[in-house]
Amino acid sequence: VKALFLENSDVVGKLRLLWIRNGKRLHRNYNWRVSVFRNSIIEMITMKAPLYSIEAEYVDPKGTTHSGKHDEVTRKYGLDKHTASTHLIALRGIERHTTIQKATS
Repeated sequence: VKALFLENSDVVGKLRLLWIRNGKRLHRNYNWRVSVFRNSIIEMITMKAPLYSIEAEYVDPKGTTHSGKHDEVTRKYGLDKHTASTHLIALRGIERHTTIQKATS
């Protein structure tokens, strides 16, 4: 079974307001465009994944940026903060996916 783990778009939607309010404005609607683009990418991947027999699952991104694991992954693999967060989201998804598979077996 192929699985793809994405940030939960509901949680990301709630965080959009914080990003827009606290973000650096390079243009009057810059933060809005960035947040809409990010959500549209997540939604597009979710819609297209079944066409390729890939199961899309959502993972809560909370705590992936400000944690000890984040710092550890950043130093160990030499990743930037965004890639390290993505790595942690994938690990959470894999852990949950294997737990579900063990429970159903």
